[in-house]
Amino acid sequence: MLTAERYIILLNHYVGPQAMESESHKYDATLEELTELYHCTERNVKIIVKKLQEEELIRWQPGRGRGNRSKIQFLVNRESFLLNFAQQLTEKGNYREAFEFLHQFEEDKVILDQFIQWLNEQFGVKQLSVNQTDKDVFRLPVYRSPQTLDPANLFLGFDSHLVRQIYNRLLNYDTEHEQVTPMLAHYWNSNEEGTIWTFHLRKGVTFHHGKTLTSHDVVFTLNRLRHSKMNGWLLETMKDIEATDDRTIRIILSQPNWLFPRLLCSSCASILPDDLVTRDEDAFFKQPSGTGPFRIDKWCEDSMELKVNESYFQGRAYLDEVKIAFLPESIPNSSKVRWEQLINNDARVPAQAEGDWEVIETLSNGCLLVSWNRNKTGPQQSLAFRQAINLIIDRSGMIEFSGKQGYPARSFLPKEDTSYGIHWNDAEAAKRLLQESGYDGSPISLLATKTDYKEALWIQKQCASIGVPVELKIESINALVKPEVTKDVDAMLICLVFADDEVCELEIFLQESSIIHQHLESGVHKWLKSILSETLAAHAREIRRALLQQIEYRLSDEAQVLFLIHRKMNTYVHPSIRGLVINNLGWMDFKDIWLTPGLTAQSQKANL
Repeated sequence: MLTAERYIILLNHYVGPQAMESESHKYDATLEELTELYHCTERNVKIIVKKLQEEELIRWQPGRGRGNRSKIQFLVNRESFLLNFAQQLTEKGNYREAFEFLHQFEEDKVILDQFIQWLNEQFGVKQLSVNQTDKDVFRLPVYRSPQTLDPANLFLGFDSHLVRQIYNRLLNYDTEHEQVTPMLAHYWNSNEEGTIWTFHLRKGVTFHHGKTLTSHDVVFTLNRLRHSKMNGWLLETMKDIEATDDRTIRIILSQPNWLFPRLLCSSCASILPDDLVTRDEDAFFKQPSGTGPFRIDKWCEDSMELKVNESYFQGRAYLDEVKIAFLPESIPNSSKVRWEQLINNDARVPAQAEGDWEVIETLSNGCLLVSWNRNKTGPQQSLAFRQAINLIIDRSGMIEFSGKQGYPARSFLPKEDTSYGIHWNDAEAAKRLLQESGYDGSPISLLATKTDYKEALWIQKQCASIGVPVELKIESINALVKPEVTKDVDAMLICLVFADDEVCELEIFLQESSIIHQHLESGVHKWLKSILSETLAAHAREIRRALLQQIEYRLSDEAQVLFLIHRKMNTYVHPSIRGLVINNLGWMDFKDIWLTPGLTAQSQKANL
């Protein structure tokens, strides 16, 4: 990159940032000028000039005799050079470096636009020819890097999605049929009280590094998980675990827990190889080995490359490789539209299908909401104040203001009538409640992510209309797991996504890093514990559903959370792509995607 920057410095000095240089034009120059320009010695300047000539970027004609100046000729024009260099960085996988390079030259916005347009064309499913063998490679962009691939420390949906591509759990939850199905365990049962559970492993399942899965890996993993501060709540009722032989595990619980098989379907309960983790845990999670359909081939700051697990026990995936580029969040939304037609479009901008592309429309299995911090002094301690803010926020107006698709929300999960868009706000009632609360005019602080910035602005605007100043604090989504970031604000705007069913609802009340868990006062925590204990002991799903509903009713009645928006997601799919289903995390399961060669209008044949 240093050579590129030096070339641009020369261009700016002799030609100017905006001027159009001619390849035939020669400019007067001296070594003395270049020493000042590069802030180095004449000896180093000669090395720089030689390097630029070797790269065929300039032609240097030394001045002969006293008073004769040297001549410099530029062989590559500015626009072509900047664009080609950024493309070269990208082709090497250095996405961030490419954007950082172009952002140095703000005057060349046209070139940045051309680069983004070129980059758009690099993503999607493409067929590549390697050694006369066709390979199906899926390239896609995301706007955040994974925070962790340690199942015990999962918090973000994207991390959970990646974990499901690399590892497996004992059991799987089939959301379509709402039932637990076999995965690494082919059979399981319990005693009549639901306090002793036995799991039997499949034969011949291997980790990516070749080790055969045994019950000892399961015992190691679940013992490790129950001591995790982040997700140990999943195994809170586990009293003892033992491997009765190489393929059988017996687990004893401290109380009846009929949800236990469902808890083991969580990404957090993904099974790890005990040999590699115990040898060097830090090194393992930089290059993890699981039993999943894909293995990590490369993982760096800019990208991640997954390669197919040829011997996957549930059948080899159709895709040969998945290449994920981690791109800067600073890319304009308008430039993300095309990329997000290839993945969940994050609902950041309205998108439109192209030609014969298929659109998969899904309603996010979750909710954008405000959670009030009841462990901090401030106006939010008043029920009337919280109700006033709830009544002043116009949800339909928020949707229109943000430009994102969705429906007003009245609960954690969408209901049958969600698409009717029914919601009412009442400014006059909000003013009366505000007066009743004894509000003294002090500002409230609201924490939000960069993704939800527009919605936070809308809340700020709505609150200002009744005399409540809101101070916004904007952070990256990765910062949300840090208690020092979340504990000192009065409220937080967050989008919760529920991967599956009731277990994910339990997660928001029990996981220590959950914002709602952190914000609840001690009295509510105590009440929750009793409800949740009763929920685990309930054999019937209908009873568990009713108990969990009581929690939601209380949080809503006390305006502890303000339900705002259920977001709608549109994913656009080229007609050659088959098997693409958006899961409840808002992502596509890579294993199920396959390509129809006859319809691949955009497939490419290339030599790698």
